[in-house]
Amino acid sequence: TDTIVEAGLSFTCDFKKEGGFIGMEHVRAQKDQAKEMGGLSRRMANVLVPLGPTDPLLYHGEVLWRNGDRISDIRSASYGHTVGGGVGLTMLASSNSEPVNKSYIESGAWELEIADKRYACQVSLAPFYDPKNARIKV
Repeated sequence: TDTIVEAGLSFTCDFKKEGGFIGMEHVRAQKDQAKEMGGLSRRMANVLVPLGPTDPLLYHGEVLWRNGDRISDIRSASYGHTVGGGVGLTMLASSNSEPVNKSYIESGAWELEIADKRYACQVSLAPFYDPKNARIKV
């Protein structure tokens, strides 16, 4: 039910491939719409919660809050040893016509509800660990 554009993976599409690919026109249309609107109405995002050794772990299903409103839930999560906290994936969907983009994320106060307690968290469209692959290019 999620598109490759919403997942942030449209860079993997080969639009110059001979004969194209199944769904290519839909991907192009969604990319054009995102460019026109300044973002998408839904977008996959990364969540990071700095957790200590006595804090509960993330698994999936935890509720994500933005400015006091329920926004989404965590689809997949684990502990990120390299980033020092719980990491997860979520599909953000704006409740109004505002596009989900970097500005939308930066303007929000984000919390993640884990075991009936809310924790401040970070939300990002880019991965938290080495998003520019700098570590492997050394």
